[in-house]
Amino acid sequence: MTWEFISVVATLQIRLLVAKEFLESVEIIITSQRPSWRADAASVDTYRSSVLLMDDLTLFAHGHVEDKPCLSVEIKPKCGFLPSSSFIAEENVIKKSITRFQMHQILKLKENGISETSEYDPLDLFSGSKERILKAIKALYATPQNNFRVFLNGSLVFGGLGGGICKTTSKVELAFEHILKDIIKTDDGLRADRFIELVAETVYTSGVLDQLLDVQKLDKYNIEGAIHVYYDFIDQPCKVCRELNQYSSMHSIPLDEKVNILKDFLISATAKDCSVMISFRSTEVGLSRSSSHSNLHLESTKQEFEYKVHFIDLDMRPLKKMEVYYELDKKIMNTYLEMLKKKGDQPRCF
Repeated sequence: MTWEFISVVATLQIRLLVAKEFLESVEIIITSQRPSWRADAASVDTYRSSVLLMDDLTLFAHGHVEDKPCLSVEIKPKCGFLPSSSFIAEENVIKKSITRFQMHQILKLKENGISETSEYDPLDLFSGSKERILKAIKALYATPQNNFRVFLNGSLVFGGLGGGICKTTSKVELAFEHILKDIIKTDDGLRADRFIELVAETVYTSGVLDQLLDVQKLDKYNIEGAIHVYYDFIDQPCKVCRELNQYSSMHSIPLDEKVNILKDFLISATAKDCSVMISFRSTEVGLSRSSSHSNLHLESTKQEFEYKVHFIDLDMRPLKKMEVYYELDKKIMNTYLEMLKKKGDQPRCF
């Protein structure tokens, strides 16, 4: 099931030979569209001889001009469970009660990566409860940051290209209401709410996040345990044991088990940072389409929609990122615990 999840994009790719001039033109276009804070985040390798041609998942394939508009939502769900690993240090026990996303928000706020923290809780989105899923989508809509974006016929119409200054103001919502006018059939001022219901109902009905959560839970040891295995695998002295002045029992397990722990951790890391793309288009009530897409009835507007769901950003995380994950985890924990200390709160023991 794990590799079935990771390889879901394989059927959407065709390799094509390209010229260097083509890649240079792509680089110029991408750089011009990227926000300034991400200008140097990555670059196109113009010395490659081939590229992958992939479906645009913001559209329905084999569509026709007369087809209804296609509305697509990209959600970055983040990690949907609380870790319970015995390798989590006593001072970091709060990991077992507060989600990584919520703690990371405090670090991003401190570093001016976002203008305000989000009320979104990934546990709500992964809960399997209609009410909690709706609550999660409302929170994502209120403060999209880079976790919630909407496309109309392939063009971005809601949410940013990246960064955290994005907040859904009344002006933004009014513009979005206008965009939804020909898609969500309801009174003025209610379209955004009905749209949120549509997304929440689709997440609940499709069960798409159940599979994602299973893959995320492959991380059984947390980075605090897995990092020790990493140093054994690359045959280097464990920097963490030296830093903590304490030898971890993780170093004593068999090599084949260490390999599996690392593999599972990196697959889980991919699942924790991927996106879910959901595309909708309305259909006439009672009209049967010869389509493999799923269908949904939105009771509040008495409309029928067909939808499709895909995972994206499934590139396998490289082994060399293990130290990056560990250092980021430390930074998140130190910042969050510092915030609690200033407030006079104490983390609970589990």
